[in-house]
Amino acid sequence: MAKLKMSTREIGTVRVFDLEGSPTQETVQDIAWKIQRTIRRHRLQRIILNLQGVPCLDHLEIRKLLSACLRPQKSLIYGASSEVVHFLETTYLPANVHVCPTEKEVAEDFGPFLLEKEREKEFQRKSEDPQYVPIGSQIERRRAKRMHVVIPIEFTISSEAEDIKGRAIATNISEGGLFAEFLDLEAAQKIEALEQVEGLEAHIHIFPSENFPEEYDVKATVNRKELRKKQLGLALEFVE
Repeated sequence: MAKLKMSTREIGTVRVFDLEGSPTQETVQDIAWKIQRTIRRHRLQRIILNLQGVPCLDHLEIRKLLSACLRPQKSLIYGASSEVVHFLETTYLPANVHVCPTEKEVAEDFGPFLLEKEREKEFQRKSEDPQYVPIGSQIERRRAKRMHVVIPIEFTISSEAEDIKGRAIATNISEGGLFAEFLDLEAAQKIEALEQVEGLEAHIHIFPSENFPEEYDVKATVNRKELRKKQLGLALEFVE
């Protein structure tokens, strides 16, 4: 496996640090210093350390990475292997560092700080019938909190080659659809590899969470994909 490397991206106002490759004591220490410098330079208050691309870490390497997560107001560990999660669960963790196995926990921890607020990502009402209540409005009304919050989703996108399944975080929901951001690099890479995504059928499952007590299964079509640096976003239009 290639040497350990780090890349960064943003979801809302949250900085994501993606680690990929085979770690050594030296490379982990170098990455930890780079994370610390980036946090200080940009005064980051909320970060996600994505360990999805790191197969294994020993206890000393984990502690070096944890030391880099102390300065922000809150730091989340996402995508860690079962061995790393077990170690984190059985050792002392600073109060500002949380382990998040899935997008559900990330959404509940960071909530509106992940929001995508751009108006052009919204889907407008299609029907002129004043009695028509689109599925997007139903979802919006059933949020548990009055404030804007993000919603974790599961999705399946059907293409000629394969069905792509994964999880994402809905950061913009309007009457006609939603815009989702991907933490999961594996699912994002599969979607990026598709030459044509517009018009593909999709199925969205919204499961109950702290921010959203209802459960929905929604049909949709892919409207477009957006790639900003390394951050993939996907616009999904509801099919009534």
